[in-house]
Amino acid sequence: MSLLSRQDLVDLRQRLDRLLGKVEALATTLEDQNEKIGRLAERTAMLEQLGSDAKQIIEAWTTAKTSLRFMQWCAGLAAAVIGAIAAVKNWLHR
Repeated sequence: MSLLSRQDLVDLRQRLDRLLGKVEALATTLEDQNEKIGRLAERTAMLEQLGSDAKQIIEAWTTAKTSLRFMQWCAGLAAAVIGAIAAVKNWLHR
């Protein structure tokens, strides 16, 4: 005599089939999520590169601006020295 009736075996098979369907759906969902995570990682890497590029551009701009300010200061100093020398020469020629 069998422990399970024919109907019990049919019910068990149906339950196992539903469980298998759920497992397959979960596996599909997991694969989809892994693909999304992969695309997100690529986008994150791209954003990090863009941020790095922007930082380099800002640093170059700041360096150029500082250099121009220094050259402007040097030009002003040179003009003042030339003016002082011209004034002294003019004073000595009198």
